[in-house]
Formats: sequence, structure tokens, C-alpha cells
Amino acid sequence: MRAPAAGLSGINTKYSRPTGRRSPSRPCGGVSVLELILVVAMMLVLAAMTAPFMATAVSSRSLDRYSAEASDALREAQFSSAYGRTDGAGGSRFGVHFESGKFVFFAGAAYVAGGANNTEHVLADGVTVFSVTLSGGGSDVHFNSARGLPAETGTVVLKDPNGNSKTVTIGAAGMIDIN
Repeated sequence: MRAPAAGLSGINTKYSRPTGRRSPSRPCGGVSVLELILVVAMMLVLAAMTAPFMATAVSSRSLDRYSAEASDALREAQFSSAYGRTDGAGGSRFGVHFESGKFVFFAGAAYVAGGANNTEHVLADGVTVFSVTLSGGGSDVHFNSARGLPAETGTVVLKDPNGNSKTVTIGAAGMIDIN
């Protein structure tokens, strides 16, 4: 048996190959096709597991966004009436009309589809106006008071494809809230 080389005490030099040749059983570096397939398969499994959570997050954000937009449209109608903005016909009446796939800020005593002063907000990502329950019936909220009080009170419920909902409440004192 040979003595170990200087500085290699404790290392078994009998099995080392100092010649620089590689062992036929050990490939040099790289990734095998099997390893690549396994990594891609794991990534696909992870993507499949997270996809439903991502879809839920996207629709939840859309629901939050559209309920905030509906509240903002109601507040715009309220402030436009309260602060004397004119509706183009010499009056100061404004409101918001609700339909299943959209809501529309309008100027004037009544909603007119395609009106010149209308601002349409089309809902997307599966969010819909699920229900409109107003004191005067119908689907329009009017603000025609110099104090910004609504002519109709009640709730508008928006719903996403996952069954989540947001309720926009219009109170008699002019309070507009999202729950």
C-alpha cells in the first residue's frame, strides 16, 4: 500500500483517478431527458393546482372594482345634483341605471338608452348586476335634490362567477355604502 500524498491524509487514494479520464458510468455534467421531463411534469402539476386560486383572485378583484365603480357612479350623480351641475337641459337631475351586464350614469329626469350625456360602465370577467331592489321599484336611482338625497333607496347586488357578491346600499340620508 502506498502512502498518501502530502496534504491528502485521510483520503482514500486507491479509488481516485488522477489520470483525467472520466468513468464511463458517470456522464460529465448536463441534464438527462428524464430529469427534464420530471421537472416539466412537476411544473404542470403546480400550475394545475394554482389555476383555480388565480381565477378566484381575478374574479374577486373584478367584483371589488365594479362595486367600487358603481358606488362612484352613484356618488357622481349625487354630487352633480347637490352642487348644481346642469344636465344639458337646464336641470340638475342625475342618476344611475342598472342592467344585468352594465350600469349607466345619466343626466336628466329619466334614463334614455344611448343618451349623449350617458357614461356606460360595462361589466366583464363574469361579474353581473344580480339584483336591484329599490324603494320605487325599477332599476334607476335618481338624485334630484339640492341636498344630494336620492329619490329611491335600496340595494344593488353585484355577483361574480364564484358566487361571491357585493352589495351597494343607497340610504335615505344619501349614504352610499359597499358591503
